[in-house]
Amino acid sequence: MKPLLILLALCATAWAHKPSDAHLRLDVHGDRITGRLDIAVRDLEGALAIDDGNGDITWGELEQAAPRIATYVQQRLALAADGAPCPLELGRAQLADLSDGAYWALPVSAACTHAPHDLAVTYALLFDLDAQHRGLVHVDGQTVIVRDGAPVHISLGEGTSVTSFVREGVWHIWMGIDHILFLVCLILPAVWKRDSLRDAAKETFEIVTAFTLAHSITLVISAVGLFRLPSRYVETAIALSVVAAALNNVVRAVDARWAVAFALGLLHGFGFSSVLIDLGLPSHELIGALLGFNAGVELGQAAIVITLLPLLYLMRRTLAYQALLWAGSSTVALIATVWSYQRWVA
Repeated sequence: MKPLLILLALCATAWAHKPSDAHLRLDVHGDRITGRLDIAVRDLEGALAIDDGNGDITWGELEQAAPRIATYVQQRLALAADGAPCPLELGRAQLADLSDGAYWALPVSAACTHAPHDLAVTYALLFDLDAQHRGLVHVDGQTVIVRDGAPVHISLGEGTSVTSFVREGVWHIWMGIDHILFLVCLILPAVWKRDSLRDAAKETFEIVTAFTLAHSITLVISAVGLFRLPSRYVETAIALSVVAAALNNVVRAVDARWAVAFALGLLHGFGFSSVLIDLGLPSHELIGALLGFNAGVELGQAAIVITLLPLLYLMRRTLAYQALLWAGSSTVALIATVWSYQRWVA
């Protein structure tokens, strides 16, 4: 029963591959702050149970729930100028159609006692329901990614911190179970029949380098707008790439795993780029965000490889390793096949 529950949990995790996001866009004019908060309707349903039970959220149901939505936001969103609270006012909401569905677009405004130099934003929506939720705060040409309810401080007039995108890249790898399983399936056979850890590390380095080069190419191409693919196709293709990597461990169709890593890594780059595109970055922030995010992805996957490779090498002559290689790869192929179907029909 427990393996079945784990299988179902992995399927559900990867089906919801698109992060839960909300956008808070603010403009500061002297002591006055204006802007808009965009919250996904599906997230509001999860927080406030807006639907009447038929599975179709209508405008009438949203209108009826508007006072509850306003209360929910007022209790979880606050602004302060240099430590002095700026009372928040909410306007009449409309629906906005963003790339991943319908959003409740709620005008916000605040009057401060003075023009802020340091703007503190306390954003605490939805974290209790979804640990992977992100609050994306755009203000004064900066983008700040909020992942918990702690206040974030934005020094007006400064640029976006590249460090925040490094953290986002690491987080995306560590939370992206499909990317992790793809990487593990590629490096799992590297220790098989190896007499030295150095030889295993050499092959692993070739695989990881090929994967890095491939996904970096398509990450840049897609993020700057030269070529993009619909999210549905990309996410389905990524799941199929996990199937291919796993089955290659079972049937050994291609011995050059670095070539597999490069070919299929091109797909993963489109998936990585969707994270940056969803942030809605202005053009002047894109280069720093690209460099930071890609560096974070590399650090995240390097941590996984450095942790797993010695363990796999020590296990290589055991029955546990054989079970992991054959039965484990077969199970991953099955899980990823389910992901492919779910993402295609979603």
